[in-house]
Amino acid sequence: MWRRSFVSAAGAFGTLLFGSESVRGTADRLDERTDACSRPSPPSKTVIHLSSGESAAQEHALLNAKNLLDDETVPVKDLVLLANGKGILVYTPPTADNEFADRIASLQERGVTFRACENAMEMLDVAEDDLLPGVESVPSGVGELARLQELNYGYIKAP
Repeated sequence: MWRRSFVSAAGAFGTLLFGSESVRGTADRLDERTDACSRPSPPSKTVIHLSSGESAAQEHALLNAKNLLDDETVPVKDLVLLANGKGILVYTPPTADNEFADRIASLQERGVTFRACENAMEMLDVAEDDLLPGVESVPSGVGELARLQELNYGYIKAP
């Protein structure tokens, strides 16, 4: 009898101290965030950050975006590819070094948003008119990253 009263009192004290959320309630929430393979679901909003002007890194960033959209186990609601530094050059018209305009247009059709850092644009003398159609400019790449992370975007750094 004493043991039962103690357990009951301890449970009531724990509820007051830690709230009414039970371990089972926490487990239920975790179950909601796991897929059929029992892996945690990634964020449904993601930003891919590109800062390199190297063609291989730009290709890698675009391939990451495509692969994320193609992965049926990932519930992507919003995908942003944010470029700063020399990474913004991926958003300029096709040249011998930049053949990604068609891939960018294809990803835009799938809902990907492309953003370019205005600080980098100024540094590299790239005007807004020089960007591919549909590419948005933002005042600063790092500011946009901070804003998106505050809005619970997952972060992927492209090499």
